[in-house]
Amino acid sequence: MKALISVFNKDKVVEFARALNELGIEIITTEGTARLILKSGIPVTKVSAFTGVQELLGGKIKTLHPRIHAGIATAEIGIVAVNLLPLDFSTKNALNGMDIGGVAMLRSGIKNFEHVAVIVNPARYDAIIKELEKGELSHDTKLRLAREASGYILDYETKIGEILKGMK
Repeated sequence: MKALISVFNKDKVVEFARALNELGIEIITTEGTARLILKSGIPVTKVSAFTGVQELLGGKIKTLHPRIHAGIATAEIGIVAVNLLPLDFSTKNALNGMDIGGVAMLRSGIKNFEHVAVIVNPARYDAIIKELEKGELSHDTKLRLAREASGYILDYETKIGEILKGMK
């Protein structure tokens, strides 16, 4: 199994990656997350190496690739740990920082939740590792995570709607 980690909120991500690695789970990460995890001596495969395509537009496009979404659809990637770029309401171009690839990966994982754990909250890492140490994640755990991810996306989309309402 592989885990894809692409997080803005990097709380506990090194510990999570270390535990996944110790369980024999290959870690795929985006560049920023990779730098942090690699500094701790934990091996990762960068998304660009996994897809064979370098990040585009200064890192704005990195995970919108068929290899990523096919991996999630087939459960080759069985863990999707993603949290999104926060929206900055204070700038005139607030939508420029809108996360697209992260949302797409979360939706792919939610769609295949019976086979893929979708994690948006670093507070869940410890419990997930404990359950993985005993074997596989349960259906109930994956469903609970998918529900949380769906709510997370809904909140994000609501914020985008607020930004659009404020535009002229």
